[in-house]
Amino acid sequence: MNWIEIDKILYGIINRHDAVEDMYKEAKIQFKWNQSQAEAAIKPLLKRNTSNEKNTKTAKTTSKKSKKLLNKK
Repeated sequence: MNWIEIDKILYGIINRHDAVEDMYKEAKIQFKWNQSQAEAAIKPLLKRNTSNEKNTKTAKTTSKKSKKLLNKK
């Protein structure tokens, strides 16, 4: 199993859980890892995943000024 396959499994774990500790717990069971191995694998994926969500949310917001301009038309 390579890291691409492991990342796919870890993304599934991340999507299933809201609490980070639950993610670590499932990854430890799935891959027979210790706590530090689970953290080293999941933390970068969480950072990447949450930064993508922030970027899409900020792109969708509009300023008050542009809303006023849209309402005038």
